[in-house]
Amino acid sequence: MAEIIFTAKGLEKQYWKIKTFEKCQALDGLDMEIHRGDIYGFAGENGAGKTTLMRIMTGRARQTSGEIALFGKSSVHELCRQRGRIGALIEAPALYPGMTAEDNLEVLRLQRGLAGRGCISEVLETVGLSDTESKKVKDFSLGMKQRMGLAMALLGNREFLVLDEPVNGLDPEGIIELRELLKKLNKERGITILISSHLLGELNQLATCYGFIHKGKMVEQISAEKLKKKCRKYLSIRVNDVHKTAEILQRQFPKLETEIITENRVHLYGFSGDTGEVIKALVMGEINMKEIKPECSSLEQYYMSVIKGGSI
Repeated sequence: MAEIIFTAKGLEKQYWKIKTFEKCQALDGLDMEIHRGDIYGFAGENGAGKTTLMRIMTGRARQTSGEIALFGKSSVHELCRQRGRIGALIEAPALYPGMTAEDNLEVLRLQRGLAGRGCISEVLETVGLSDTESKKVKDFSLGMKQRMGLAMALLGNREFLVLDEPVNGLDPEGIIELRELLKKLNKERGITILISSHLLGELNQLATCYGFIHKGKMVEQISAEKLKKKCRKYLSIRVNDVHKTAEILQRQFPKLETEIITENRVHLYGFSGDTGEVIKALVMGEINMKEIKPECSSLEQYYMSVIKGGSI
């Protein structure tokens, strides 16, 4: 089992709206685990609490109650130290538009107390900005600014990247470039990455595991491998006796997976034959079958089923 580098237990965050004096709940008893080497896809609708969690994680905000731990440390003093191992890109990167990429990073290097300027050229090379030279940041494209923000997050050999909607506003080419860069950082440098996005299809290109958040609650954490199994072709069968149906299907198709979904619906995953075989087996077993149809679930469908408290 890989090292757990971030844990949240029972995390709550409340705040007051200044104009209405209304009390709001941004996080509501959230539990979360991130392991070393993960690319953790953090998905949820706008206002679900993703950015709030990331701000607490990186020290930009404090929780109302609950506990967090970074690299196994949870005391206030130790959390401050461990945050030095995190690089973050939350919302738009804070850049000096009239300065070059190198000069922006030099300011940050001095703020972080990093020795030597070699780290600057190294990180610019990593994100593909080494050829910008005297070009001012104000003249960068949006994609270049996002890579500049990533360079700032990486400066100082960070072990854990926290990225909030990093592909927002990028064109398809920019999204692909950033995706490949993140994969490279994870594979070649072993950097753990938490990436939030409302673009589930994009997360599907990157994530090794997922966390689905809804109204401040973590409704499911699941590995990419397990999610892939759930997002596949299956037969959806509506019957009068789901337990007996599941027993018959497991006996008749031992290499396939059977799952009881509701009190009257069973799924048979991976079936690619003639549905007549299934119908015959159930009729012989005296099952009253009301419906049978082939389905193929997507990541989007699975996500919607989870946040609604059901299953597909």
